[in-house]
Amino acid sequence: MTEAHPVGHMIVCGGDSLTHRLALELIHLYRERVTLIIPSLEDGHGPQLAALAREDGSVTVIAGRGPDETTLLAAGVEQATALALTMDDDSAVTQAALLAQGLNPRLRLVVRIFNSTLGQRLENLLNLVARDTSGSATLLSASDTATPALVSSAVPGRNQVIPIDSGTFSVVEQSLFEPPGPGIELALLAPRSDHAVGSGDAPLNTLLPSPAQVAAADSFGTRAVLRLRHDPDEPERPRSRIPRIPVGALFSRRLRLAGLAVATLITMLSVATWLVTRNSLPFSFYLVLMDVFGLGNPAVGAPLARQVLQLTAAFTGMMIMPLVLALVLENLGALNTATTLNRPLRTVADHIVVVGLGKVGTRVLEHLTDLRIPVVAVERNPDAPGLAQARDRRVPVVIGEISDPAVHRAARIARCQTLMALTSNDSVNLEAVLFAREQRPDLRVVLRLFDDSYASTVYRALRASYPQAPTRSRSVSYLAAPTFAAAMMGRQVLAAIPVERQMLLVATLTVRGRVALTELTVGESFRPGGWRVVAIQAPDGRLDWNPAPERLIEPDDRVIVVATREGLGLLLQRDAARLAPVPAPAPFPFLGAPQPGAAPQPGAAPQPGAAPQPPAPPQPLPGAPEPPHSGRFRRGGLPVPPLPRLPRAQPDAPYPPINEQELHADSRRVVARQRREREEVRPGGQPEAPQSEAVPQSEEPTR
Repeated sequence: MTEAHPVGHMIVCGGDSLTHRLALELIHLYRERVTLIIPSLEDGHGPQLAALAREDGSVTVIAGRGPDETTLLAAGVEQATALALTMDDDSAVTQAALLAQGLNPRLRLVVRIFNSTLGQRLENLLNLVARDTSGSATLLSASDTATPALVSSAVPGRNQVIPIDSGTFSVVEQSLFEPPGPGIELALLAPRSDHAVGSGDAPLNTLLPSPAQVAAADSFGTRAVLRLRHDPDEPERPRSRIPRIPVGALFSRRLRLAGLAVATLITMLSVATWLVTRNSLPFSFYLVLMDVFGLGNPAVGAPLARQVLQLTAAFTGMMIMPLVLALVLENLGALNTATTLNRPLRTVADHIVVVGLGKVGTRVLEHLTDLRIPVVAVERNPDAPGLAQARDRRVPVVIGEISDPAVHRAARIARCQTLMALTSNDSVNLEAVLFAREQRPDLRVVLRLFDDSYASTVYRALRASYPQAPTRSRSVSYLAAPTFAAAMMGRQVLAAIPVERQMLLVATLTVRGRVALTELTVGESFRPGGWRVVAIQAPDGRLDWNPAPERLIEPDDRVIVVATREGLGLLLQRDAARLAPVPAPAPFPFLGAPQPGAAPQPGAAPQPGAAPQPPAPPQPLPGAPEPPHSGRFRRGGLPVPPLPRLPRAQPDAPYPPINEQELHADSRRVVARQRREREEVRPGGQPEAPQSEAVPQSEEPTR
């Protein structure tokens, strides 16, 4: 019995970079019909999302609306398979998730949420409601998904660790001259070049190489080999963070040195008193303390040496009083500043500077502090939400612009090991990196950038100007979108492994119903450049790491695969033979609907009464080698289809103007029509109570 797949299109609600990346994944890699609900056609990534509807007939865009009941019904939520809520507002996505589940209990929900505590409780609630249906709910955080890859790029010499059910996976970079050791080859890293930058359109590194490619690798075309290793030990649990007394804040370095000097002087006076009076050493120490604190007991009739020591001890006591007063005053000042931000110490060195304490910067800061790596944060907004987390973890913070020389000196960037520019503005991140490189040309930098071409241009320019300085550019949406897309397909992505400007994914899959895996050996299922089975979990839960090539993959097994984005998209594509025709969503303020009498576009929703059209076959990558026509790449006499192509995401492109007045006029007409239809089909034949127009005539278009 093959695995049953739900039927219907998919809905994505949002308007930022993650929405853009997720839409590209679903459309081009998974060949799904997608309806996009975006808040604006002009703000954020609205123009790019609107352009998808013009370029691809399988995309519908509903503009200027939020995920309310009317909009979700117009988007066809009752017939949809999955809904992704990617808005950057925890309260809004919570309300929309509960509403959508009430409209379609069989819906597969994928919700983006930042508050992990709220997310866990909301996920439990949604899954509890959907336990009697085929629906499910998965709550993800884009910042949590991208943080491990960002941290591994920032910390030199630290391997990326991927927790699994039976141990951990470690990503290790090895030179060709080192012994291979245990592990699976993930990629052959090409030599660094100032003019060659690897990306999805122009691969530079060889991902998931075949054994022949690994054997033929040499030092001229390969810099290193990226391997995946398995550790059978369970991942170490994070240590409980017990509140510690801030000794460094209560007692400054100068105060500690002064106290040490006074203690040394008292010890010397006690030894001298013991030698002069021939009393015991404890009694001599007692006499000195009596003299120091002025408690009497004058040395009348004692030898001259004893009287001199008593006077010296008295003067020492006079010096202790100002020291005690300074201690009290400094403690009061430290307690007053305990609720404010810490300042970096003058002696801090080999730390990581995190620029921007937004959601991504806050998660990176938490991860670094859990690893016991010193961190200094720079934030220009004194009311940023991440400052509270920095205060709780006693991370030093500098408020100001990173391009300010005073802020640069206060953050001790001249002595740090890595600068991470993690704001949501590409220009601000680039400015921070360029200013830091001017001050220190060999500084290791990690940039958060969205646009592929922009990131490639920046990387190439920085490599050419500073060839000896490590430069890494990462996109949070690029790292997080595969996880959200796989969750909409009902699968789990364990981790994203960045390989320069490319990426590999570690995912768990069920074997049943997948022709590329079922009843094949591990060696036969391996597709170089696409996917590779690295572990098999039998029905009894036993995990077989790096199974032998002749091991047969059973239909009831679960496998852990390492795949490229295109390879995972091909593995998770739903079988077209099991897809029933789904009616197109009702017209609304949208783009991309098929015109009456027009020929259907490839991938478009079928017209009423028309025969269902199978999805268009995926197109191969330009210049990509054809799959070998051997027996192991054939199922039923047909070769495995070529890998789909994920186009580059461009944030700025010349899009034609949009007539918003016509779109909102359509909106008012559709709302009125839907109200009439609901009145006609209402049980009992009683008309519904009149409601106010969702979009009044006098209302201005929502922007």
